[in-house]
Amino acid sequence: MTPATDRPVAVVGRFPPPIDGQAIATERLAALLTSPEGGSFDVSRHDVGPPDTHFGALSERLGVGRVLHFLRRPRALRRELRAHPEAPILWPSISPSALGHARDLLTVVPAFGRRPVVGVVHRGDFDQLFRSPATAATGRALVRRLRGIVFLSESLADRCAPFVPDAKRWVVPNTIDAIATPSPHEVAAARDRRRSRAGVRVLFLSNMIPSKGYDDVLDALAALRDRGVEAHGTFVGRWPSDREETAFHQRIDALGLGDRVGVLGGVSDRERLRALLLDADVFALPTAYPIEAQPLTVIEALAAGTPVVVTRQGGLPEMITDGVEGRFVPAHSPDAVAEAVEALAAADRWATASVAARARFEAAFSPEAVGARWQDVLARL
Repeated sequence: MTPATDRPVAVVGRFPPPIDGQAIATERLAALLTSPEGGSFDVSRHDVGPPDTHFGALSERLGVGRVLHFLRRPRALRRELRAHPEAPILWPSISPSALGHARDLLTVVPAFGRRPVVGVVHRGDFDQLFRSPATAATGRALVRRLRGIVFLSESLADRCAPFVPDAKRWVVPNTIDAIATPSPHEVAAARDRRRSRAGVRVLFLSNMIPSKGYDDVLDALAALRDRGVEAHGTFVGRWPSDREETAFHQRIDALGLGDRVGVLGGVSDRERLRALLLDADVFALPTAYPIEAQPLTVIEALAAGTPVVVTRQGGLPEMITDGVEGRFVPAHSPDAVAEAVEALAAADRWATASVAARARFEAAFSPEAVGARWQDVLARL
């Protein structure tokens, strides 16, 4: 497709900070569209997120500061969008929750006016917008208002097939930015280093939410030790509270894994994260997160040529083929995680899986592949 150089596009969503999957994906979408791979669009960014973390309890999320922020946002957003009158809107913060949907209808949608809008879904439970009695009617009305809705995978789109017409359901996966994408030379060099050392290094990279499976990875490391496997684990991610971080360190001590486990907390330096992914032998995310869609960290692992161990939650089943780029495991099954890590760590299997992981990234999740699909979407508006 011929690049649509300088054509305006407005991206309305949550941008970092705070650093979470949706905010990062929104920033990367905006950056992709400005790049040659994405079509060199003239992108304006419009942040509708609150200026604080999203880990808080419901009472915190309904605090006075947040309420005032959202009450003031419609007028400011209308003013911002008037400066870009020809720009169609991509809206990656559309929410299926009752509270988020009410916020959208009251504070975001009114600012759109009559211009074409495409919702971009970053949650794995978007079908609940139409299944919940509290939001079913207004959810269907919102679909009629939108030009289309982009889902991250075919399976996530199929869940909404009874509620969103075929002509309005489009699929475009996530991608990652240049800083997070190692060059082929870097991947090959890291592959050589990893093949020449003993033991297996396992990386867990996610916000430290219990349902993401970090305890299962820790228990898997203990199981591997008990089997005589020299396995070391690194855990990277923000903690919801000091209490949960302390409890995790106590579990490490109780399992006798102090010399085999490193806990780094949140790491925002993209180059450091890339180095961690290149250094890992296996990336493990045995998630049971209820709204899981398409974790960016799995894409980053594939880009680094790092085989993955994941569950079939959300859109993950379409990200890899079992036994090729990695392994699927049941949720809440540390023994299965340990078995998968041990199997992938075998020298012959690991090298093959590493090559397949990078190839999968190039074919499905690279900026070139994803940028072409976004150009197709925007050509329809």
